[in-house]
Amino acid sequence: MPIRICMVGYAEYPGDVRIRREAESLIRAGYGVDVVCLQQAGKPRRETVDQVRVYRLGVSKYRGTGAISYAISYVRFFLQAALLVSRLHLANHYVVVQFHTLPDFVIFAGLIPRLLGARLILDMHEVTPEFYMTKFKVGPGHPMVRLAKFIEKASVRFADGIIVVTDPIERIVTRRCKPRCPIVVVMNTADERRIAPSREPPTGNQEGFVAMYHGTLTPMYGLEVAIRAMKILKGKIRGLEFRIFGDNAEARYLKDIAVQMGVDDIVRFMGRVPQDEIPGYIQQAQVGVLPTLRDTFIDLSFSNKLAEYVLMRRPVVATRLNSTLEYFPDGSIAYFESGNAEDLAAKLLHLYENPEEGVRQAALAFENYQRIRWPVMERRYLDLIAGLEDR
Repeated sequence: MPIRICMVGYAEYPGDVRIRREAESLIRAGYGVDVVCLQQAGKPRRETVDQVRVYRLGVSKYRGTGAISYAISYVRFFLQAALLVSRLHLANHYVVVQFHTLPDFVIFAGLIPRLLGARLILDMHEVTPEFYMTKFKVGPGHPMVRLAKFIEKASVRFADGIIVVTDPIERIVTRRCKPRCPIVVVMNTADERRIAPSREPPTGNQEGFVAMYHGTLTPMYGLEVAIRAMKILKGKIRGLEFRIFGDNAEARYLKDIAVQMGVDDIVRFMGRVPQDEIPGYIQQAQVGVLPTLRDTFIDLSFSNKLAEYVLMRRPVVATRLNSTLEYFPDGSIAYFESGNAEDLAAKLLHLYENPEEGVRQAALAFENYQRIRWPVMERRYLDLIAGLEDR
């Protein structure tokens, strides 16, 4: 029987890319994996997905904006997870139980397994205080943020292993929480089993100029800024087209903006497409656009979309964020100032008029990317698991 590991996350499986990728890495390494996650419409409470045993609790993802409703949903998940994980541990004797945030306090659902010998990992997908500051538009002194910092510190110090998604977050958590174990950075870089590195540079401007964005459509990702940039560029770039992949309520608002700006003929809403089709669309594009609006929380994040563009050797025009600059210096990404449609338009026009510059930037970004490619991250992750297994 393989050594079994349990993962717990307030997320949908297999929809959560990070949880799925780590679970599949463990399967390939010879472990057995159970995942405890959220209920999902149309999905059974229990099933096996690519050798991963999935247990869905009776809690669905809360998609509103109320802080109290968020807290209630988190607590319901925590209580159900604590009961199920304890029961599963008695049957499976997990060596490691890995808890994916948010919320941070979900790790305390592993109290019984820990008392019975399991090691606990806290995989911090976000930093909660900064997330709350941005989502609920409150300052660092707000009681909710102070409580989040207290819970974060207690959760970090309860863990036997800690994973974060960027080096800037590692420095913040180390300073703020003083963990009792080392922190491992496992970034959300592109899964090279699903999106292979490309050796083909983007085509020149003779056949048109396709810019693209794929992913979640929310105001924080700045797509309205990109649409305004298209208005500035209309008539200046032959064959200009901006393709937006994704579909939700925000898409309707963005379509209205495109009509108001008079660019609905060059801004194309492609809807939601299967993940395995995205590489083909990236191959068709000349540039990837990431117009994220900078704030305290976003400035610490790293975009998996950026990694996919870089891996496919497409130049990227992106908001200047400290977390991105950590890995990709000026010259490897065409940075523009957050929220500035004129600056974004200027960067796109420069790449259109100087296609060789885009090829050079893409090559430099690809070179910088080598140290954070997923095989490197996967090795870090598996080494952490093996180290806890031996303790």
